[in-house]
Amino acid sequence: MAVLLEDREVVRALLFREPIRNATVIHRTFDHPDFSLAFADRVPNPLAVLALKASDHPAAPHQFALHATDTVAALHVLSAVPPGFALYHVADELAFPAINKRLRVGWWGEAIYYAMDAKDFRDDQAHETALLDPIYAERVAKVWAPDWPATGYVRSRIEDGPSAAIYVDGEPVAWYLTHLETDHVVMLGFLHVLDAHRRKGYARSLSCAMIRQALARGKTPACHVYTDNEPSIRLMESLGFRRVCTQAWGTGSHRDERSPMPSMRLTNSVLPFVYASRSSRNFAANARLRASYSDAASACVRR
Repeated sequence: MAVLLEDREVVRALLFREPIRNATVIHRTFDHPDFSLAFADRVPNPLAVLALKASDHPAAPHQFALHATDTVAALHVLSAVPPGFALYHVADELAFPAINKRLRVGWWGEAIYYAMDAKDFRDDQAHETALLDPIYAERVAKVWAPDWPATGYVRSRIEDGPSAAIYVDGEPVAWYLTHLETDHVVMLGFLHVLDAHRRKGYARSLSCAMIRQALARGKTPACHVYTDNEPSIRLMESLGFRRVCTQAWGTGSHRDERSPMPSMRLTNSVLPFVYASRSSRNFAANARLRASYSDAASACVRR
């Protein structure tokens, strides 16, 4: 049985044992207001935590992020995921079997989670970079998420986080942004080089610029690279990134549900949901779920 957390501080010690590895779950649990529900397998001394952003719109999925140090504990918190299509992040390989047991998995993508130690950084930037101007948010959004209105989210990342771009004739032809930032980690993302400007080392120069910005903030640069993306794996490891672990992103629904499930990779068509800005609809959905969980959660807490 999952325990609804009224005070998330009870899972802080669990998550911050490995603040770099758990950066995405920490962000969802403590920094992202849309994830207004959080669960543990037990209190005190939890072994698993799940942060949940519920949706009541048929076109929008539920979202959750899971960290667990025990497979059975992962099963307990996964019982809190409501019926319907879901997108998720799983921070630990030991929890992968629990996902497959609880959910009917649609798309599943394993990614190498990389982090950079300052002493290992191989800075060989060969091109001048500059901050990306927010006026180009729509251009970036159309490349990153052509099927969804992601301009607002992209603009917020340009304005609120580090960025780097390479300009040719006054126009950006390559760029790199961030997806999230915690007290310990800057999570890199959006790296893109226009087709006509590839094989010039732009991705390497942008990576060096972003790494330096993250390190200057006193934080660890980190990123996810899907295990089948050999060029990006080579780039990250040549820069000095180290492999922290393998994590997963995926889609799924309850095993007892038989409605059609979209088949999609967490790239252009899905990521706008993952990183969408907060909405009143989402808060209403979470409020209803919170009410439905409260009695059972209180019973668990009293034990």
